[in-house]
Amino acid sequence: MKILHDVHIHNFLSTCSNDNRATVESYIEIERRQGIRLMGFANHTWDETVPLPVADYDFYRRQSLSFQQQIRPQIPADTGELKVLVGAETEYCGMFDCLGMSPEGARRLDFLLIPHSHTHMTDFVMPASENLPLAQEAIAKKLAETVDWLPFDDLLRVARRLPHGTVAPFVTERQERIPFVSDFLVKSFDGLMKNQTLNRLVGTLPISVAHPFHPVGEPHREEILRRIPDETFGDLFAQAAARGIGLEINPWTTDEEERMFRIARACGCRFTLGSDAHTRAELSDIRRQQSRLDSLGLTEDDLMDFVRI
Repeated sequence: MKILHDVHIHNFLSTCSNDNRATVESYIEIERRQGIRLMGFANHTWDETVPLPVADYDFYRRQSLSFQQQIRPQIPADTGELKVLVGAETEYCGMFDCLGMSPEGARRLDFLLIPHSHTHMTDFVMPASENLPLAQEAIAKKLAETVDWLPFDDLLRVARRLPHGTVAPFVTERQERIPFVSDFLVKSFDGLMKNQTLNRLVGTLPISVAHPFHPVGEPHREEILRRIPDETFGDLFAQAAARGIGLEINPWTTDEEERMFRIARACGCRFTLGSDAHTRAELSDIRRQQSRLDSLGLTEDDLMDFVRI
């Protein structure tokens, strides 16, 4: 299968882009030269109608949906044989079960990418300390001794909303980092599949999970994924396939991620390709995927409908 699309592209409107010449026009020219037929801008976006679970989280303060939509008039009316889409990379905050896009906001997009693995966004996507979830569970158990009329899951949600300074004294045991991150990735993917907002979005626009199970910022990625059994991946990816939610394949795919994608394909999942480029130079990274795609044996039939050329 020849690489003809890239639907995970950030330009200078994303705060984490350090290339102020990463304009729509320059990106279109580069993608044309390297034979891409469909490109999709997916700048980091938080729908301003959705309250941030951490009110002072600066990264998404500026990157509202309205701010990112200013990219549309920058796209030339005539892009020739190159099709240009405007999507968004929003956020799933697994520790709060919060999705950064509303159904109303999604109507302004051509597609949506949702990462569940931005593990570097501590105390927003995932807890900074591996001990915090244990403390939150201890508080919920303590509450259950007196508030026996509420389900335990509701009490756990209350505990997760408490300030971390309040929670810290309840830490009673320790957990190693690699198992903690591995367990979090499983829980966050499962939480995303079950998220009420996501399930309202299903069928209204194409949705793909950005860099699934790729723990950003973690130094032991292969060990983290190795702890996840084939059966667990199978159960999770069956949920994605049943909802028509795709999985993104990136240039940095590792051997363990290839194992994961083989299981996903067997479950009936479909895929999108994304360079996750934040600069002009990184657009060429999409070509690094070719050997993995060949190894996986993917064909056009394995792609989501909206990225087929």
